[in-house]
Amino acid sequence: MARFEEGHSISCPPLFEGEAYSQWSNVMKYFILAHDFELWDIIEEGYIEALKKKKKLRSENDTKAKLNSRAMHILLCGLSEEVSKKVSTCKRAKEMWEKLERLYGK
Repeated sequence: MARFEEGHSISCPPLFEGEAYSQWSNVMKYFILAHDFELWDIIEEGYIEALKKKKKLRSENDTKAKLNSRAMHILLCGLSEEVSKKVSTCKRAKEMWEKLERLYGK
């Protein structure tokens, strides 16, 4: 079962161990939003799609790539070793989130 303990640190993402995915994904979403709204955009839209919509310069590309890396890091920190093995080959945060949804969601 997912662990959502009282007094859990706000600097550590909730841990997902393969059960109670919908509860974990909701808590993780707000954990990421609390860190940075743009991180959630990267997970929802993917950073390539976000770039296409905005048509920004190279510095924006670098920023989106960094946001993607930060989002992936937060997601991986919130997964047990067993679960993280299943998504560790993903290249984008959006891809990772969608794979988690396919594997453990509804």
